[in-house]
Amino acid sequence: MTRGRGATKLEFLVVLIVFGILAALLLDRLVAVEHETERLEVDLTLRHIDIGLKLAVGERIMRGEEARIAELAVANPLDFLERSPREAADIARAGRWRYDAAKRVLSYRPRQPAAFGGSARLEWRLASQADALGRTVGLRLEPLK
Repeated sequence: MTRGRGATKLEFLVVLIVFGILAALLLDRLVAVEHETERLEVDLTLRHIDIGLKLAVGERIMRGEEARIAELAVANPLDFLERSPREAADIARAGRWRYDAAKRVLSYRPRQPAAFGGSARLEWRLASQADALGRTVGLRLEPLK
C-alpha cells in the first residue's frame, strides 16, 4: 500500500485545530489592545485638559488677574483643548465626551466599557485649589464615584 501525495483527513483536522487556537489567541490579544488603546485615549485627553487648565491659570497670573482664576471652575473643560475630541455633542453614542453645564460634570461614554471595569459612563468635575486665605490658585479635574 502506497500513500498518496495529499494530506489525510486527520492531518487536515489537526491543522484546523491549530489555526483555530491561534485565531482565538489573536482575537483575545486584539480585544486587550483595544481596551488599552481606549484607556490611553481617555488618559491623554484628561492630561491635555489639565495642561490647558494650567496654561489658563498661568496666563491669568501673568496678567495679574488672580481674582479671575475662580471663573475657570465653571468653564467647559473641553474648551481647554485645542480641538474637541470626537464630536463632544452626543453622549448617547459610545466614545463621546460631553460637558453638562448645569451639573458641571464632564462625562465620557466608553466604546469598550470592560476596559473601565464595566463602567458605562466615566465622570469628572473641576475642583478648585485654594491657598491659606481661601483664594482660588488652581484647578484640577477629579473623578466622580
